[in-house]
Amino acid sequence: MSAVFRLFYLSKATRPFEAAEIDELLLQSRRNNRAAGLTGALLHYGGHFLQVLEGDADAVTGCFERIRRDERHAEVLPLIDGAAAQRDFGDWAMHYVTPSGPGDRAVVAFLEQLRRQATPEAVRQALALMQRLARRADADAQAG
Repeated sequence: MSAVFRLFYLSKATRPFEAAEIDELLLQSRRNNRAAGLTGALLHYGGHFLQVLEGDADAVTGCFERIRRDERHAEVLPLIDGAAAQRDFGDWAMHYVTPSGPGDRAVVAFLEQLRRQATPEAVRQALALMQRLARRADADAQAG
């Protein structure tokens, strides 16, 4: 079995995005990721992108280099890059996760703090946040 490479990054959106633009971004990402064998999850909230990419190391790093050059992203900050025991987001070519409810301001504050001080514990918490939001989105979809 080949090793999984994971890259987790935070960036700032260079401008506000309409829902239709996010939908188009997701469609394009899913198409490209399927072709490259990549999986992952994306959070766009409060002017930030938080994204996990998983797959072959060359495919992940190639995708990340395109993201770094993408005019929609600024201040791209890699948080994790390296081998992972398994894919955490293996069911999704690009899962879109969103926070909702009273915790929204807390998520924005957390992302801003993560940008200022990406300690190992803060990065671990950010990845756990992505995993929780992805599981919640799946549960909501199954209930609906």
